[in-house]
Amino acid sequence: MAVRFEIKGSSIIRPSVLPLKQSLRFLFWLGTALCATSTVIGKTSRHNGIEIDTRERPRVRAYHLATPPNLDGFVNEPFWAEMEPATHFIQQQPNEGLPATEQTEVRIGFDNDNLYFGIICFDSQPENIVVTQNRRDATLTDTDSIEIQLDTFNDKQNAVIFGTSPTGIEFDGQVSKAGQARGGVGSPARAGGSGGGGAQRGGSAAFNLNWDAVWWVRAQITQRGWEAEVKIPLRSLRYHPGSDQVWGLNLRRNLRRRNEQSFWSPLSRAFEFTYQTELSGRLEGLDLENHHNLRLQPYVLGGFKQDYTLADKATRAQHTGGLDVKYNLTSSLTMDATFNTDFAQVEVDEEQINLTRFDLFFPEKRPFFLENSGTFEFGSPREVEIFFSRRIGIDETGEQVPIDAGLRLTGKAGKYDLGLLNMQTRKISGLVPANNFGVARISREFGARSSIGAIWVSRQSTSSLLGLDRTSHNRTVGADANFGFRRYANLFNYFATSFTPGRNSSNQAFASTFEYDDQHHRIDLAYHEVGRNFNPEVGFVSRVGYRKPSFGYRQTFTPEGKRLRAIFPHFQWNRWYTIAANGQPRGVESGFEHYHLDTRWQNGSTLGVAWNRNFERLDKPFEVFPGVLVSPGSYHYSEMVANFGSDPSAGLFAMGNVAIGNFYAGTIRTLNVNGGYRIGYRYTFTGSYIRNFIHLPEGSFNTDLLGYRFNWSFTPKSYFQSFIQYNSRTQQVGINARLGLLSTSSTGLFIVYNSHIGTVDYTDPHEVDRRTLSRALLIKFNYLFDF
Repeated sequence: MAVRFEIKGSSIIRPSVLPLKQSLRFLFWLGTALCATSTVIGKTSRHNGIEIDTRERPRVRAYHLATPPNLDGFVNEPFWAEMEPATHFIQQQPNEGLPATEQTEVRIGFDNDNLYFGIICFDSQPENIVVTQNRRDATLTDTDSIEIQLDTFNDKQNAVIFGTSPTGIEFDGQVSKAGQARGGVGSPARAGGSGGGGAQRGGSAAFNLNWDAVWWVRAQITQRGWEAEVKIPLRSLRYHPGSDQVWGLNLRRNLRRRNEQSFWSPLSRAFEFTYQTELSGRLEGLDLENHHNLRLQPYVLGGFKQDYTLADKATRAQHTGGLDVKYNLTSSLTMDATFNTDFAQVEVDEEQINLTRFDLFFPEKRPFFLENSGTFEFGSPREVEIFFSRRIGIDETGEQVPIDAGLRLTGKAGKYDLGLLNMQTRKISGLVPANNFGVARISREFGARSSIGAIWVSRQSTSSLLGLDRTSHNRTVGADANFGFRRYANLFNYFATSFTPGRNSSNQAFASTFEYDDQHHRIDLAYHEVGRNFNPEVGFVSRVGYRKPSFGYRQTFTPEGKRLRAIFPHFQWNRWYTIAANGQPRGVESGFEHYHLDTRWQNGSTLGVAWNRNFERLDKPFEVFPGVLVSPGSYHYSEMVANFGSDPSAGLFAMGNVAIGNFYAGTIRTLNVNGGYRIGYRYTFTGSYIRNFIHLPEGSFNTDLLGYRFNWSFTPKSYFQSFIQYNSRTQQVGINARLGLLSTSSTGLFIVYNSHIGTVDYTDPHEVDRRTLSRALLIKFNYLFDF
């Protein structure tokens, strides 16, 4: 079924129902219109007649250095001038295939211990260089910057990223799965149904920003532009030792004032938001030895904690210590061990308000689990994930469960990628039993963007609690096969089975997804099926008992002109069919259609409109908000959405959307705004606000979600950050403040303050007061011993 708005005057009437065949007919004519429009607009699209994807990939040589450079950010040592640089960058945006408007030169050297880069970003207007951030891992697209992409095994599947800006920030991450991010045809502009206070930082299916390496960079703005010198210890990398090695290499420069991105090994616009390892150039001439590196990272922690919700409200002292160990068994295989693991310095989760019947997704933020997380990924991101590391050491309420110890082995053994993980959590008396968690992952990569693999995930209780004995367990096994076809097409497949006592049928899940994405078109065609008893307890499953076909299409137009850069009309069609107890389908339970016309302008701003059509069948009452139960029945409803975004590099910036429409048998209006203000590149104030006005026959209510951040970067490795949140559904305010003085990317001194304020009744049931629920002040110091 589908819906249609009937508009009389300025009012929106309850939607009327259209037959499914008319909905499909609408999709057909929409696709026809897009193709026709493509023919017209294509005549004025920017096209330079250069097929950059068929060009021969460039190559550059690394030179052995007798004396290392003085890491001061000035590329002025005589040996730099004797090297042949990587240069002649080609634009990806705005004029694909044309030479970059400013010259870039990157020279590469090495010795027995380190890899060095001497970078000169020439600029004819050095006084107009754009610098917006000074903190580690800040986005590089809003500032002048350069990125180094190293495929150390030259397998065209995996890489590590090192990036910097004119202030010398450290940006690093891991690329897996050949940079193929599975994100759909567009980012749906939806009303505040699922809540959220802005994008949460965490891992992704293709790029892991939270991988942190030990390396150094210095940068300077000079009369010829800006320059940087980079030093990367070989012990921070994985590679095969030997002489005359060949690595994959690509270099990307961002010239922010022109919103220009250029590459040394050129990429088309089709790959604007992904890392394409298979299209890298060649780094030749490396002669590297094997490094068996041992790193010890002990920590000590002290402070106090007060919990006013307990009968005993006394202040409790906190003091503990632990150790992390990293050892390179070979240059391509690494073992990590952790004892009495602590994550006090990690930022708190962003609040979300759930207006759906299904679980919310909170991304992983803890460093130990984020490092090499791509090795263990399996399934459909944020929908069916067979292994979800937040199930270890975090309970269902978001509270931490102590981790006694853990062991991880990741890397390559021959042609295979291996991942082994074992973690032991501690028992919390009367609340959580002790558990042992195990994961084994193996995959064999071949060709371009292709692999086959398998996974085994286990939870085994190691103590008794509340009727659960030591035999309580859960297992999940699965196999996946992913194939890349030519340059633009991919096919992803997986099958998994869970084993839980008492759930021996309908306990499987599988999916097949086809994606095609070139410069002008993106197509997604997928089928997912999840059994009613599929229960991967160490994974994440948003819902069970359904079959879901889905289809999406996006077309990209790049008209000529100085202001408008691209137009993105796209749509997404999803249906969830319920699987009954006998395994037979019971009809449509949910439906979602998304139609969106989005535009991007030359300065990076965006503007668009969208129409979302929804269907929900409720077999029992659904408590959408405390005290508000939506009655069983079938509901068709729609919403109109307008989205906007300003220049993200400006001192004052904002983005968000506004929506108006129906919600079940009532109405919804949503305001979702994110924005901020920068003072130079050291101080940033940002805020987010989501407001829902909801009116239902069963009751009316409003929700508010407010977030405020302040970031003060003294240097790229020292900062003060505060994060204040308010959630109207829980009636709580959360305060998280962190001071970090780092010696390396992840070690140093951390001072953390956390506080929760809420509406709690302490004495009389008729008296409610807003008071502090809990607060804590912690001081943590860790240090890296590198042998």
